Amino acid sequence: MITDWMKKNIVWVMLGGVVVLFLLNMSLIWVNNDPNWRGTFGDQFGAVNALFSGLAFAGLIYTIILQRRDLKLQRNDLKLQREELALTRKEMEEQTAEFEKQNETMKRQRFESLFYNMLNLQQQIVDGLRYDYYDDEKIPASIRGSHFADGKLVKREVVGRDVFRYLFMDVRIKTGRNLMGYRGYLRFCGLENYDGTLIPSYFDHYFRHLYKIVQFVDSQEFSFEEKYRYLSFMRGTLSRYELVWLYYNALHPDFYRFKQLIERYSLLKALRRDLLSISKETATYYGNLGITDEDLKKNEFGIDDFAFYLTDNAEEESKYLISAFWNTKDHQAGVDYLNRWNAFVAKAAEKMVKEE
Repeated sequence: MITDWMKKNIVWVMLGGVVVLFLLNMSLIWVNNDPNWRGTFGDQFGAVNALFSGLAFAGLIYTIILQRRDLKLQRNDLKLQREELALTRKEMEEQTAEFEKQNETMKRQRFESLFYNMLNLQQQIVDGLRYDYYDDEKIPASIRGSHFADGKLVKREVVGRDVFRYLFMDVRIKTGRNLMGYRGYLRFCGLENYDGTLIPSYFDHYFRHLYKIVQFVDSQEFSFEEKYRYLSFMRGTLSRYELVWLYYNALHPDFYRFKQLIERYSLLKALRRDLLSISKETATYYGNLGITDEDLKKNEFGIDDFAFYLTDNAEEESKYLISAFWNTKDHQAGVDYLNRWNAFVAKAAEKMVKEE
């Protein structure tokens, strides 16, 4: 019966067996002195040689078996190592993905924190706007005596968001004629003289910071849809007269980069066109084509600057691209409006040529 010990020490067992056989054969030489018998016995060593050869061959086979077993064990070890490496690599990839996800979340949180802080600061800038002026206050005859003046100068104050409305609609501007609001100023002095008074300078800080907000969002590595969504939040905070001032401010050549961002993100989408002025440039253009206010109303165009400063040609930097007012979803509506406007102008020009 082959024991476990024999399996583990098979080589020594085989060597021991050979030695025993050899000793047995040697001992038989001394048992019988007959030469013939010894010759016959010597021939028996051929069997021993065959035995040795067989044992050597068996040893070779066993060696091969051991090598195969070792190779199999090595392959299994390599397989286990590869599996462990694969599991480790997968775990590292998952950890990396999780880290990147956490990092992206932290970046988004930092961005949103800064973005909303900038919006709050923008609101503080609006709340801090102030315009002081003096107004004649009439004194009723029942109160004043005959030797008193008819009125007195009273200091007035406009604060916060109402400054946008007051300066565009009601402020008195003396430039050879007493004009009411910047709306009237643009009508008689033109957009080319936008900086002709100090009034636009009241909004310098406001527009610089507003531009920084838009620029900040535009610089993020988000999709266009995400950036558009954030800026739509900002756009929702702008009052109707803020949009009017933004419209005219960005038409100034010094603010061309801001105008490009306005066009990219449709920041004037909620503009009230009827609040716009009809500047001197627009009025002159209409006059040269013989276009009257009635013609504009009849063709459902406003008596304002909107259509005049609208284009689909990016090289016309002094005008707004359609995208400033119509986003991607509503782009076709803007194209239709501009085509209708161009057809209206072409018809007016053709009529003017015929009349000449």
